[in-house]
Amino acid sequence: NYFFSDAVESRITVSNSKDRAIIPVKYRTLSVNNTSVKNFLWSLPQEGQVMRNHNAAPVMELPMPDGSMAQFHVWKTSVQAPSLEAKFPEIGTFTGQGITDPYATIRIDYSPYFGFRAQILSAVTGRIYIDPYAVHNTTNVISYYHADNHRSRHFSCLTPDPEVTAGRGVIPGVENAGPCRGTSLRTYRLAIACTGEYAQAVGGGTAAATHAAIVTSTNRITGVYEVELAIRLTLIDNNNLIEYLDPATDPYTNLINTGQLNQNTTNINAVIGVNNYDIGHLFTSNDNGVAYLASVCGPNKGGGATGAQVLVGDGYDIDYVAHEMGHQFGAPHTFNSATCASPGGSYEPGGGTTIMAYAGICAAAENIQPNSDPIFHPNSFDAISNFLLAGGASCGVSAPNGNNLPVITSMGTNNLNIPINTPFTLTATATDPDGDAITYNWDGWDVGAAGTWISASASTTRPLFRSRLSKVSGSRTFPDPRVIAANYPGLAAPSAMDGLRGEVLPTVARTMKFRLTVRDNRAGGGGVVSGGDGCGSTEIFQVNTSGTAPFTVAVPNGGESYAGNTTQTITWNVVGTDAAPFNVANVRVLLSTDGGLTFPTVLSASTPNDGSEALSIPNTATTTARVKVEALGNIFFDISNQNFTITAAVSGFGLTTPAATNVACPAPATAVATLATTSNGGYT
Repeated sequence: NYFFSDAVESRITVSNSKDRAIIPVKYRTLSVNNTSVKNFLWSLPQEGQVMRNHNAAPVMELPMPDGSMAQFHVWKTSVQAPSLEAKFPEIGTFTGQGITDPYATIRIDYSPYFGFRAQILSAVTGRIYIDPYAVHNTTNVISYYHADNHRSRHFSCLTPDPEVTAGRGVIPGVENAGPCRGTSLRTYRLAIACTGEYAQAVGGGTAAATHAAIVTSTNRITGVYEVELAIRLTLIDNNNLIEYLDPATDPYTNLINTGQLNQNTTNINAVIGVNNYDIGHLFTSNDNGVAYLASVCGPNKGGGATGAQVLVGDGYDIDYVAHEMGHQFGAPHTFNSATCASPGGSYEPGGGTTIMAYAGICAAAENIQPNSDPIFHPNSFDAISNFLLAGGASCGVSAPNGNNLPVITSMGTNNLNIPINTPFTLTATATDPDGDAITYNWDGWDVGAAGTWISASASTTRPLFRSRLSKVSGSRTFPDPRVIAANYPGLAAPSAMDGLRGEVLPTVARTMKFRLTVRDNRAGGGGVVSGGDGCGSTEIFQVNTSGTAPFTVAVPNGGESYAGNTTQTITWNVVGTDAAPFNVANVRVLLSTDGGLTFPTVLSASTPNDGSEALSIPNTATTTARVKVEALGNIFFDISNQNFTITAAVSGFGLTTPAATNVACPAPATAVATLATTSNGGYT
């Protein structure tokens, strides 16, 4: 199907520059055949027809930011109650699973007011969005990576810490150290009210366009909650009755505070009925958010409100609204920043990076990255999962979704000892009974007093490592290989834009705790296994640091120049790792030619851990060589601090002649002279 074609941006006219609310630094501009797109989308099967076999759903091809096209199986999934959808039949929402990229899930919405919109979540490509080129332009869209949509941030979550106030949102004492979710989908009835200021900003004060904007936000938030928590949010039957269009006559003050939460609950109860919704939220144009913790299903279930300067796009939907709704489902904050820490739940360094953190909102030096990643930290996952087993189980409807959970098969050896200030790699494996595309997250599981992320290296309790997006591989290196290769944090800490902040190694003896999460990334209700070693596990995976010095590569460590096909002595500082408590008898030596990011060449598969080994350097010319020495039977390693050079030997051969002698050759006698040759540079 050919619904999209590349467009020449200079030929697109925009009457008002303010109509372009989303302008990434890079994007792909396209034209849309709206008639064909709508006809195709409205012909899709309902979710129930393909729930157990997504491959039976029709295929849609969508434009990626890099110029390629990607295929998805797609089907109809409504985020509106049937009677509400009947009032707005021109607004549709759809779900899909990647074919080109099986790790990808997609949420699509379409309306005549904003045209085609899509959100793609993937561990391979990262987050991708397709949005209108400009307001009032439904014939052109932009396809862009979330990472390219840089925005200034002024938001503040006003949900207090400690976040449970008397009589509001008390989390029941349910313990479930290794919760799992995803064999059933729990659907909650969502009531989203809006102020007249919001309606004026997103829909020009018109009822249908305002409702379409609310549907887009609901669809995108649900896309995250379904994959992460197997939670679906569906707008209630009469949601249009609480979508106010006129600031002068709406029942709200457009402020963000706890008084507004009570006001919202009171209003929804009066207009909709206290028994006719499970969770309520208010969309405003004021630049803050606040919510009552663990309030879904309870007397304060309408206690959530979110506003922002820009009320469309992933910044509002994921960074802000999904965050405040996370509070309503029982998740506290998770960040450890010196300037805006969350006592008791500070698992993430600095401002953090996950949905319940404060990405880009803390002081500049504490911002780990500009925006939130669309994942929940394991602490958030636990809190929400426990709430869903208690207060959150008293409303909503749970139904089997045909999915089976992934199974963790290995996490490596627990409780290993490594030297201080030394990089290491954790590795896990898992399988999925349905053959779904599984991804892995290794997260730090340490909580400590607030402080700057870079100073945590000297702490025995504080979190050391930021959360990162899910990976296809079950291995995670601490810190990130790019951090190691760049020698961060060093004297000049990296910027929040390059993804290298928020990871430091401990310079003191301590125990580091970790949590593994495995996801099957299934559209319509993802399976998530999180814990020490799977569902219901109470085991804590930990790594201990000890000693007084790090394990380090000594030579080559930067600046050397070696000729190819020569033997060179590689040295490293053993620092007692050949004895207890490390007991590493042998090491492996590897070579990188890309500055230390990958090490595909084995110089020695195993050599004694004695600090020195003469090894043959391959004849591969490079100025970005690094050596890696890694422990066998353990998880730690080190690499050269800086690049060194390998110069390729000249290809050809050398000739060696024998000593000169006089040979008498009277006929018919013969004489023989032997010439010796040597090969250079692999010449034969």
